[in-house]
Amino acid sequence: MTRPHESSGVFTADEMLHHWRGHRALTRRTIERFPDEHLFTFTPGAPLRTFGEMMLETVRMVAPSLHGVESGKWDFTQIDTSDVHEKAVLLHLWDEADALIEARWPHLTRDALRGVVPPLPHLTALPYLVENEIHHRGQGFVYLRLLGIEPPAFYER
Repeated sequence: MTRPHESSGVFTADEMLHHWRGHRALTRRTIERFPDEHLFTFTPGAPLRTFGEMMLETVRMVAPSLHGVESGKWDFTQIDTSDVHEKAVLLHLWDEADALIEARWPHLTRDALRGVVPPLPHLTALPYLVENEIHHRGQGFVYLRLLGIEPPAFYER
């Protein structure tokens, strides 16, 4: 017989951060596997986006989401990444987003971590960020395999 979990959540804040760090590290390794010439050009067909475009979306979501979770003020104005077409620049932006996560995480309260995205009240903000990244990384794995490249092991986080 099972007992209800003693705590009021699946993860503690530290465990959630560790979980997210693992996914971000795996996604970064996935970006690194892409040949430069295919990261922002290859798609299996319309209307699919390139893996580079999907990863830029993921990067653009971090700052506004952390700000919204922390302050309760949501600004969905997009950061302009339209001029990013190189892997090195994408990886730099990825690392900047990681640094922001590390810097802002200690300032997030327990209630804030459970907050929802106001226009999408069915979404809890931080799990959604992780799930969106996993979804797009999975697409990237398919793209890599179509290019004849073995993706990183999904379980090595």
